Amino acid sequence: MSGADGLRGGPRIIVDQPSALYDTAVSIVVEGLVPENPVTLTATFHIPGSVPWRSHATFTADSDGRVDLTRQAPVAGTYGGVAPMGLFWSASPVRAQTPAAPDGVMRPRIVRLEAEAAGLSSANVTLERRWAGAGVTRLVVNEGGVIGTLFLPPGAGPHPAVIVLGGSDGGISEHRSALLASHGYAALSLAYFRCHGLPRSLVNIPLEYFENAIQWIRAQTWLHDHFLAVWGVSRGGELALLIGSTIPQINGIVAYVPSGVLHGGFGPDDASNDGLCAAWSYRGRSLPYLRENNTADDPASVDYRVAPVAEAPRYLALLRDVSAVERATIPVEKIQGPVLLVSGQG
Repeated sequence: MSGADGLRGGPRIIVDQPSALYDTAVSIVVEGLVPENPVTLTATFHIPGSVPWRSHATFTADSDGRVDLTRQAPVAGTYGGVAPMGLFWSASPVRAQTPAAPDGVMRPRIVRLEAEAAGLSSANVTLERRWAGAGVTRLVVNEGGVIGTLFLPPGAGPHPAVIVLGGSDGGISEHRSALLASHGYAALSLAYFRCHGLPRSLVNIPLEYFENAIQWIRAQTWLHDHFLAVWGVSRGGELALLIGSTIPQINGIVAYVPSGVLHGGFGPDDASNDGLCAAWSYRGRSLPYLRENNTADDPASVDYRVAPVAEAPRYLALLRDVSAVERATIPVEKIQGPVLLVSGQG
């Protein structure tokens, strides 16, 4: 148990796991409050090389002068409802975000929790949240045409492996791979555009690049022909399904908010054609995409004068062209292994 630094007789913050991996839920309790009175909890996340993130929630103490985030919902704040980890997932940057340090995933995020209630001294406690557990190693990869960052769990292996694909931001996203390695997987955060040595835009990215990356992993001594999966997010989820349905050497797919149809490319090199270009190619041929020769496209359904811009009406319009949908559909029935799809609720 970890207590706060408040004065004797004042509020106390109690956290069951002061240092834990990012996917580990923690229990937060505040004691020593005035019964039925409000208390505000603020969480400030210090990220190496980037700006802080912050969240807050106000609760009403129960008849024992206690607040338990696993049982109580805030009356105001950055999240609503009973959510033990609400202070963590509802945080946002305190100002314009700057890129985190390239190796920042290897260092813990420091989280400072502070409790403030009228008439009482404040209390605070410091936590650590880790993407990389003890013994995880990080290796920059730029060999054999493969560009990315490899995270390995402790020990010589063999390890099951995962290729982790980012989305429309491009570049290399490392935090998921670090967390996977903390749970015993060799994980390669694989760049495929907007990274030095790779295309600037998401336009005609060849699937042969991913075939090459798969062969590279299969040749590593720590794999020994064991399980190899692909995990992708957003456009990377679309890509994960496409890789799994095209390349039989993949044993499983995890796709976060993917599309079951291929969408067009984009980037600084395709501004003149308004995204009417293929995102992917294979064996020298651009793969069909939903907007290609789509007779139901309705650009006027999106109002770019308001924020946030809602593009769902245009996507739904595109899906009314049955022929275009059929051409762009990913043949997921060809995937040689289990598929996990994860989506949010609007």
